[in-house]
Amino acid sequence: MTNRERFFALVRRKEPLVLSWLMAFFNERVAWELLGPENVPADVIPTPDWNLGASDRPDWDAKVRYARATGNCAAGVGWGTCIAFGHGGPGEFRDRLIEAGEKHRISVYETGVKKQLRRDPHFYQHFEYPVRSRADWERIVLPDPDDPARYHGIAEEAAYYRQHDLIAYANLNGFFSGIHYFLYPYDELLADLILDPLFVQAMLDRLGPWNLRAAENLLRCGVEVITFCDDLGSGRSLLMNPALYRRFFLPWHRQLAELCHRYGALLHMHSHGNINLILPDLYAAGIDLLNPNDPDEGMDLPALKRAYGDRITFVGGLHKKFFAWDFAEQERAIRRLVADAGGGLILMDAGGVPEGFPKAQFDRLMALFADIRGE
Repeated sequence: MTNRERFFALVRRKEPLVLSWLMAFFNERVAWELLGPENVPADVIPTPDWNLGASDRPDWDAKVRYARATGNCAAGVGWGTCIAFGHGGPGEFRDRLIEAGEKHRISVYETGVKKQLRRDPHFYQHFEYPVRSRADWERIVLPDPDDPARYHGIAEEAAYYRQHDLIAYANLNGFFSGIHYFLYPYDELLADLILDPLFVQAMLDRLGPWNLRAAENLLRCGVEVITFCDDLGSGRSLLMNPALYRRFFLPWHRQLAELCHRYGALLHMHSHGNINLILPDLYAAGIDLLNPNDPDEGMDLPALKRAYGDRITFVGGLHKKFFAWDFAEQERAIRRLVADAGGGLILMDAGGVPEGFPKAQFDRLMALFADIRGE
């Protein structure tokens, strides 16, 4: 079977196969060290331009090599989608570089929020949010989700990955995370779910339709999987009462799933944390794939698969401290996970390969993943 045949056989429950999809590297330097610079596309580094639309043509080949080197079953369309799941591409607000040093860089997004990334040690933060009040929200102008420049070349890029036996996916803003990444501070958003719910609803009434318009434009370009990040849990439980999730965010998740399905595409959700309380909601909404299902956060992938695996393909299952373990412990954990789940899953890490991870151990992991995939 080809990679694409295996992927669709897995998600359609025809075969209890195992695939892999590396979530991320902490930064491009980690990827260069472990994969070789030739296997990492240049578009992972923001430039002073907005870089809408498809990646530059040489990066299409680099993304294919990246997928081969990591064992990934899929490749992301657009700028910046390669080394981090759920970040980059025309379905998310884009950023451009405004400052860079030896160990840091700062970029600004289309909405005006800034992001700082630091290396050695790894750290990032969003700051200078454009919205701090209702008056700010009334003034802010979001980019046009129907601007043809956002999707220039995306259909050709998606077709290229399909021709190279990869699943073509595109990232999309989240609905919860899309607010606190790009518009409004995280702590104030959580508080306002209770203190000012009408303001939260007002933000969603603009961001939600933006996301759906962007998703439909991507689907029209032949994207097969829409991926989005909405981190809804802590290590212990949901970040909000389940009733608040159902009021504010579930309707948008349901609409997005329905949109994907109308185009014959799949919806892949990323949410860290213990989100067991809303798994029945995600199941009913039509979420097709869910990651990372970290066992350290109370997400028991084999048990989830038994309860919801007739509709949801579970992705992940690796402990958040996985990359701190030696190879023997890593191999035991992976083989136990696959055996307990009975196959029918996609292996994915819980947060990215960190700085300083040994190349020899990384190479052994990639060989292990290939062995488990049956290659």
